[in-house]
Amino acid sequence: MQNLDQIRAAAALSAAASTSRQAVSKLPAMILQNGLLAATAFATEGKDGKPKRTEMGAAMNATAAHLAHPDLGITLLAGKNDAAKMTAALGSAAATALDLQRATTEALAFLAFLKRFATKDETPT
Repeated sequence: MQNLDQIRAAAALSAAASTSRQAVSKLPAMILQNGLLAATAFATEGKDGKPKRTEMGAAMNATAAHLAHPDLGITLLAGKNDAAKMTAALGSAAATALDLQRATTEALAFLAFLKRFATKDETPT
């Protein structure tokens, strides 16, 4: 069995190619200031099926996929592999404050790894 840092690193390495360091570096501050759900909504918003912030959205989808990992023990997010499903699950009546707190803490830890491994050129978001 892998420890949490190994799980985070493996997930971040697989998602790093689709994100830029600049896009990922903005997310932790947004999460701390506005919360995980609001930051996810901002990162994934779009019009006519086209996201405004492609790389931020990719980072939040990678975060959601990581949070769905069964070894993390966040059972509410099992099978919720994209940001929209994660947001729906954490915003539902079944979610507790503890679920949201655990997801937020783990998302911040994951994004620290993703920021280190991001390989795409710096592009504006």
